Amino acid sequence: MSEVLLVDIGGTNMRYAYSRLGSNDIFESQRMSLDNLDNFENIVSDLVNHTDFNIKNAVFSIAGPKVLNTIKMTNRSFSANADAIKGNFLLDQCHLLNDWESIGYSLTTTPENNIEYLKKGMPFNSNSLVLGPGTGLGAAFSNGSFVLPTEVGNTTNWTAALLKNFNIKNNDNFLILEDIVSGNGISKLYKAVSGESVSAEEVITRFNSNENYAEEVINGFIKSLAHVLSDLALSYVPGNGIYLAGGLSRTLAALIDHDSFEVEFLANKSSVHKDLLKNIKIGVITREHTCLYGNLNYFNFVNKNN
Repeated sequence: MSEVLLVDIGGTNMRYAYSRLGSNDIFESQRMSLDNLDNFENIVSDLVNHTDFNIKNAVFSIAGPKVLNTIKMTNRSFSANADAIKGNFLLDQCHLLNDWESIGYSLTTTPENNIEYLKKGMPFNSNSLVLGPGTGLGAAFSNGSFVLPTEVGNTTNWTAALLKNFNIKNNDNFLILEDIVSGNGISKLYKAVSGESVSAEEVITRFNSNENYAEEVINGFIKSLAHVLSDLALSYVPGNGIYLAGGLSRTLAALIDHDSFEVEFLANKSSVHKDLLKNIKIGVITREHTCLYGNLNYFNFVNKNN
């Protein structure tokens, strides 16, 4: 029996794991910090040529838009092509997914006890939306059968309105949505209000210590997240729920007041649209390795239907 190699390449880290054909479980999951991907071929060679496994299949999720079976990363100077990887490493199958496309596919096997709900709702269709602020901002739409990745984090229409949540006048440091709603956005926002450059993790630490600048940024960030999710809910009508994923989402979940979040989620909407939004549940996926599980689910889905 051969094993499946599962790889997720993000803006900061690379994660990988293995699974057996037909299984829903992963094993030997590991994380690597990435300075660059100049040695990508050597990394993949080591993973494929594992001494204990017979790797004939692989699924890669990568942070960037996929065009013609190639993904060019948005936060790194790197691109990958599924056909080239398949040929170079003599694989039977090689699949390439956008990272949020992969997270969308992870929903079908995410246990209910691995979701922490910020807002309750009542399902009314099979549509779901997954979203997460990390190095950038990713999102994907799922109807239960297929997943459509988006590049919503690189859109430009929200920034002026959202900056009002921080009393920041529009400027050249905030051009796209993920300049505000992301981990890097938290750092940029903190610098804009305090003049100091610190990481998003440090801003959250200072928030927990009741530092004024950090409270201003994190409270504004949570408010902005609610506003963005509200608009996206009207765009995609995710009657099966909105799901936040990633380490930053899991950290923020503990800081969000559920009642206030729902008030902002419903703010400035008509009565008809408020009724729709009230039925949409919002949850945070607490299970780690969502992309790796999504890669595996996609592989199993493709092979089940072939």
